[in-house]
Amino acid sequence: MRRILISIFLVLTLPAIAQVNKIYVSPKGDDENTGILARPVQTLERALSLSEMFAGKQVSIQLMGGTYYLEKTVKIQPSVKFPSELEIKAFENQKVILSAGRVLKPDWRHFHSGIYSASLPPGISFERLFVNGALQTMARYPNMDSTAKVFKGTAEDATYYVRVLTWGNPSGGYVHGLDESRKGSLHYRITGVDDTDNVELDGGWQYKYPGHMDKRYHFVENVLGELDTPGEWYLDKSINMLYYYPTTGLDLAKAVIEVSNLKNSMELTGTAANPLRNVTLKNLWFCHNERTFMHSRDMLTGSDWAVYRGGAVVLEGTENCKIEDCNFTDLGGNAIVFNRYNRNDQVAGTLVSHVGANAVSFFSGDVDPNGSGKPSDCLIENNLFQYVGQIEKQGTGIHLNGASGIEIRQNTVYHAPGPGIKIENMDVKTLKLDLNQVLGEYQEISPGTARLEDSQKRAGNSTGVQKQSLKRLVLSVK
Repeated sequence: MRRILISIFLVLTLPAIAQVNKIYVSPKGDDENTGILARPVQTLERALSLSEMFAGKQVSIQLMGGTYYLEKTVKIQPSVKFPSELEIKAFENQKVILSAGRVLKPDWRHFHSGIYSASLPPGISFERLFVNGALQTMARYPNMDSTAKVFKGTAEDATYYVRVLTWGNPSGGYVHGLDESRKGSLHYRITGVDDTDNVELDGGWQYKYPGHMDKRYHFVENVLGELDTPGEWYLDKSINMLYYYPTTGLDLAKAVIEVSNLKNSMELTGTAANPLRNVTLKNLWFCHNERTFMHSRDMLTGSDWAVYRGGAVVLEGTENCKIEDCNFTDLGGNAIVFNRYNRNDQVAGTLVSHVGANAVSFFSGDVDPNGSGKPSDCLIENNLFQYVGQIEKQGTGIHLNGASGIEIRQNTVYHAPGPGIKIENMDVKTLKLDLNQVLGEYQEISPGTARLEDSQKRAGNSTGVQKQSLKRLVLSVK
């Protein structure tokens, strides 16, 4: 009898298992292929197009190991041809990198004093440069100091006229600094120099109120006159010329040069009336996204700081979507953004490390009495968020604004410039916090009247087991 029951069970379940339709992608594939294992396509866009053949069925897009350089943001939207469930994952747990950047192959020539230059094709613009996978430093003053607490180095004389006189034309450079109250950071683009040899600036809109930079905590970058240390670089966009000061022993002829390109890598987009449902991103690695601090202009209700409603992965108008076991590293802005309407989504088992702004953001829309413009009933579980707010010091591990029914459990936030978890414009009674750890918050900005102990209590209790896990994870990504 038992064998008969098992046989009946297999007969009933095998058709359901067979309904998962797999499409294979490889960096060495060809978009003219059919997408079967022996003939994979080359791009995620082509795989998504092929998935429309399975409308209303389960589809798993399997990415084979390697780096996929995205030429444009991957956009996934609901349609009548959309699968009932769509999974995008690494094939057999291979390392799959979704790069928002591009590869350059410069023809380097010695410029002077150890600095090399290379002419680039017109139209290439970027603010992040990687050499053999390591992020390099945009030419800056003061020079990068890994031991400095704020911005990796600041100086009161960063914009003094005597220094400005040595720059030539600094237009296109940036000035970054904490605001006078040290609650966050202000960012400005240098537009020129006035008759008194002071820099002219455009920016500062990141803060809700008129303010000034703290004279002690600011620095200048993207100025050719400050290119004076190995590892620094500068791009002159007016003549399409890249300058780089290589570190000792680096073979530039063999070095892999990658630069940032896109702000957003993937956008999962529907509406409250027609949501995008049942999309899972699993075991993917996102990197090389462009910086966005000058695009942080959207002022949220109940907040003093503007945000950019974009990131490596953006979800808007979604239901039952998941981000599982993914990595987000070396990003210029936000990692994961839940923008406006989202329901029953999850982020689990994910690492976010060294990002310019927030690790995970929940941003409400305009005031809506029906609540259709806000994220709700989502789960953030068993993640590590570390070294957030690398550029935008109001950046945090988890930013909640206008959300409802969010459950945050068994997460660790490590080394944040301000609070590890920021809560704004929401009824905290709908928020569920359990067994989270916030370690090393308020590393760069002032806590004001808030106390570290209070924020840790809000985040929940920690355990010795979690502390040991954190230690291993931190060491693994340094």
